[in-house]
Amino acid sequence: MTDQGKFARTVIALSSVVVAGCALTVTIKMVNTDTEATYPPRLLDQEAVERQAAADVRGMKDMSRDGVSCPAAMEAKKGNTFDCTVQVGPNPETVTVKVLDDQGKLSMNYTP
Repeated sequence: MTDQGKFARTVIALSSVVVAGCALTVTIKMVNTDTEATYPPRLLDQEAVERQAAADVRGMKDMSRDGVSCPAAMEAKKGNTFDCTVQVGPNPETVTVKVLDDQGKLSMNYTP
């Protein structure tokens, strides 16, 4: 009977060590996980960007999105740049858009 008691205590002790090791491993993984990668990226409002591009090229009088094309799913990440095309009469004009901060502040660069 004493051998069975020692064996049971040994198994319980080893099990406790294994469980503690697993808990430590999971904790370390959770702490080192990149939280940005677990959430979907923040996207710019495509309609608002297209209206702003139209206003920049056509002037504040015509902020219609008609004839304006910007990429879909533009990430609001500082430093991102992309081009929008604005139709002015028969000519397409290009506006370069730069994201200034992660809140979606933009800089439009259009040279007629």
